[in-house]
Amino acid sequence: MPTTRTLMIGLGAPYYRDAQGRLFVEDQTGSGLHAWQVYFDKIIAFAICGDGPPPSGWSLASDLGLDIHEIELLALPDTYAPRRMLQTWPVARKLMAEAMDRADYLTFAYGGWVGDPGEMASKLAASKGRRHAIWLDRVESQVFRSTTPGIKGRIKAAVSLRNERRALRRADLAMLHGRTVFDYFKDIARNPHIVEDIHLEDSDRIPPDELTEKLGQAARGPLEFAYVGRADDMKGWQPWLQVLAALNARDIPFHATWLGNGPAFDAMKAKASELGINDTQLTLPGFVSDRAKVLETFRRAQFLLFCHMTDESPRNLIESLHSATPLVGFSDAFSAALVAEQGAGSLVSRGDVDALVEIVADLDANRSKLTDLIEAASKSARHLTRQQVFKARAEIMLAELDPEKS
Repeated sequence: MPTTRTLMIGLGAPYYRDAQGRLFVEDQTGSGLHAWQVYFDKIIAFAICGDGPPPSGWSLASDLGLDIHEIELLALPDTYAPRRMLQTWPVARKLMAEAMDRADYLTFAYGGWVGDPGEMASKLAASKGRRHAIWLDRVESQVFRSTTPGIKGRIKAAVSLRNERRALRRADLAMLHGRTVFDYFKDIARNPHIVEDIHLEDSDRIPPDELTEKLGQAARGPLEFAYVGRADDMKGWQPWLQVLAALNARDIPFHATWLGNGPAFDAMKAKASELGINDTQLTLPGFVSDRAKVLETFRRAQFLLFCHMTDESPRNLIESLHSATPLVGFSDAFSAALVAEQGAGSLVSRGDVDALVEIVADLDANRSKLTDLIEAASKSARHLTRQQVFKARAEIMLAELDPEKS
């Protein structure tokens, strides 16, 4: 075991560098890097770097408290496209190789498409004979098939499917987020482990007085529900709106919120108007970076309505349970496991909008059932906190990627 531990970690979210040369990091990425500091003396975190101002949700690295002596932010040229990769890969490879030589433990977020830095880092580590892990929190080949239309989508899905299978077979460790992703990849990976990901602590759970108030409000008045995530085909915004339209047709009073921006945001607003869903029934605030406001949305909702269309293990389901907000939506192994723990939700088969409408209508008619679900949610996911999940992941890496095993 080395006297010091250096972790080289590949990130899924890119960096951005503005015209003044300042580096911006996604806020939750910064949270994760701080969590890794508990277990490693030095961290080398690499990601492709875009030019120009960052989108919402990114902050100056210095504002996130990222100490350059303990956390080295390695900005790579953008390789994420076949033509661009041919131009930038030599530089990116040199930077990656030099960092690998200084690191004891290697783990890479994996995307699967040509030029994905995790894919390239995995290949490079294998060529250097280095033990390494890859991390997946969704099935990228399904995402391409779901979100990219026509032959382009089919090509991307096929290439990603081939790449992710090869990467899982060559990696010494596969860290697979949530039961859905684990079940999909467990028979492909050479060394699969199920892990979780969350950036909330026990202190972020809904306070008892707010829970009491929430239970009282759920017993009467219009239904209040929400979704927090990207407006994207894979997140199922279209079936989500179909549920709202069906409730409207039944004259069931409700107020829904979709918190988040994305490629389908404008289409979502237009479709809601076409379906006759008005502004008093639906709020679309777009992206909100204020963490307190995001938590407020989770806590105010009487349930999280979700219609995920691909195999993934999104942490917004765990965040919802931390807010005593039960899960109502399309079933997969991840959501089913979360619900099964305390009975904190109701699930239907993926794509069955009619069944989902019936569940929501029943919750409106039977408020005691709704308050029971909220009570169950308040008791759920106690074992899923930032401290606990990062500790579990670090222990797996330290055991499975021990340099002395090389």
